[in-house]
Amino acid sequence: MDTTIADLMRFNEFLDSSVDPNTLDEEFITARQVELESISKNSDVESLPLIALSYAKLMELTIFLAGRYSDNCRIADFGDLVVNPRHMDVCILNTGLIKDAYGITDGIPLWFKSQVRESVGSRYSEDLGKMVVDPSLLSRFVDEGLLLATVKKERHKRLSDQFRSCIQGDPRLAFFKDEDVAPLPRQNVVGCGGGRAECLDVASWLADSTVLNMVTGTLKSDLMGVLRDVVSDDYLKSIDARFEKAFHSLHYVSVGRQNLSHYPYDDEVRTAEWDEINRTLCHFTLDGYGVIRGELDKSLSDPWSRSRFLNGLLYDMPRTWDASRAQLAGNTM
Repeated sequence: MDTTIADLMRFNEFLDSSVDPNTLDEEFITARQVELESISKNSDVESLPLIALSYAKLMELTIFLAGRYSDNCRIADFGDLVVNPRHMDVCILNTGLIKDAYGITDGIPLWFKSQVRESVGSRYSEDLGKMVVDPSLLSRFVDEGLLLATVKKERHKRLSDQFRSCIQGDPRLAFFKDEDVAPLPRQNVVGCGGGRAECLDVASWLADSTVLNMVTGTLKSDLMGVLRDVVSDDYLKSIDARFEKAFHSLHYVSVGRQNLSHYPYDDEVRTAEWDEINRTLCHFTLDGYGVIRGELDKSLSDPWSRSRFLNGLLYDMPRTWDASRAQLAGNTM
């Protein structure tokens, strides 16, 4: 038996035996995602449908969890799953050096991002104004002294709160005590933001002196990045529709918690209102996971079967489909 297929079988057997709807969380799904990415890196084209269905199972777990969080108004957990990146770096620019050596006085972050784009080419992208670059690709700018530090953003803390200490002095002193900070050589700047005597406020300093780099996106975005080109249009629409319902449910419940005296919903709710509540809440189950599991089992037992959840082109790819193999392995940077 092919090594990749054997690994996929073991992966899915463990996944199926470990899924517990009562304890399921983002950490569990992320750990399985990492394992699947490792298996995918050594895959061949024949294994791609099996890998795609394995990713779809993780997506079904993510959808189920999003629905549970929204129905129970767990706003922070829902946000982490679908909105809040798992790892975001704040790159503190050496604005003093940039001004002195390059004559750049306005739009320093934009200038720096253009330098990154020219340096790394196709491995650079932007998402809502953030860089999306492998941190190791910034080494050139470390050597040139254009960066003072790369600081991992605290996921549940406002940028202004985390970086307030930079306003009063040298950002190096504020962050190099933290284990998440990667100190950079050739420190050529003194003072907040590189030689500035004072900063008006945290937001201004962040806007003028830092660039955000998204190292790891949300679980939802990472899984969608893999599935978008390998599953059927109908299945993509199903995924989008269920996440949209989860957003509506979260809004509905959050408003109810603020404005309704009987929240959480109990016996005092009028019968007519229960109809509206039940239409709006997700009430997601793991039925979708079970359906995808059945599709994967069928594909494992019958190599000629074609899943209706996958893009038909996935079964007709040439054997040297390296680009898609890399995508399924998560190497899209």
